[in-house]
Amino acid sequence: MMTTVNVRSTPFELTVRKDTRFDFSGLEDVLHTDGNLYISHFFNSLSLVTPVTEGVLIRAIREAQPLLPGSGLEADAAAFIGQEAIHSREHRALNRRLAELGFDTSPVVDEVETEIRQLEETMTLQERLALVVAGEHAIYALARALLASNYGNSEQNSVVKALFVWHALEEMEHQSVCDDIYRQLFGWGMKHRIIYLRMYLVAGKLLSMMLTRLMRALRAKSRGPEPGEFKAFLSWLLHDPGVGVITLRELLVFFSPGFSHWSRREQDQELIQRNLEVVLKSVA
Repeated sequence: MMTTVNVRSTPFELTVRKDTRFDFSGLEDVLHTDGNLYISHFFNSLSLVTPVTEGVLIRAIREAQPLLPGSGLEADAAAFIGQEAIHSREHRALNRRLAELGFDTSPVVDEVETEIRQLEETMTLQERLALVVAGEHAIYALARALLASNYGNSEQNSVVKALFVWHALEEMEHQSVCDDIYRQLFGWGMKHRIIYLRMYLVAGKLLSMMLTRLMRALRAKSRGPEPGEFKAFLSWLLHDPGVGVITLRELLVFFSPGFSHWSRREQDQELIQRNLEVVLKSVA
């Protein structure tokens, strides 16, 4: 049941940066991050799956939009869709470049897309919004890990890095929008926490499946791994910059009793602003 309480929690007005574009024509090697097979294809897999996952998010919020007038969330919903659409556009540009370099994984992406849409057809709007909230927090967790760690010091193609930093900071900007919309339409309480947990497990399974299949497809087209590369990937995840450890910590905090979006408002806004300035300089 729709609540009459104002649940909006985003502390500022969201901006859709339609003119943000990245030129990947100078990218000559798919192993663009530390020269490492696994780290590079981790990022490539994230890019390849982005249009699929963003599509799930956009479709759910679009279906919810007619229910939002008078809620104070209309502008947030429109901006969320706008930001996610631009993310998809720019990742498609990178994905086209990967294909030009001999790494066309469209058959795998198409299979994943079909499976996701079939799953969506079995779910109610409430379940899909809960899935979107869970998926958005997983994306936020990785985004915060990238921006709060030493990832920025990685030896990565500058345009690829700018793309992921820009995407991450916008995910942090709209971190609470889907949760606000769910609470506005369906309320909150123990039964909703259970729905969130169930969808969290579904989202985790889906994301793991998609990334695993895409990394496998990319590796099949790549050179073989060199000695120490996988160990270096594990170190990248667990130690320096520790993206995996930070992501896991952020994932787990979602179900802590005191969790709330923007509980670290000053820290998050500082990360957003600092990295936005870097990205704007790189695409100027």
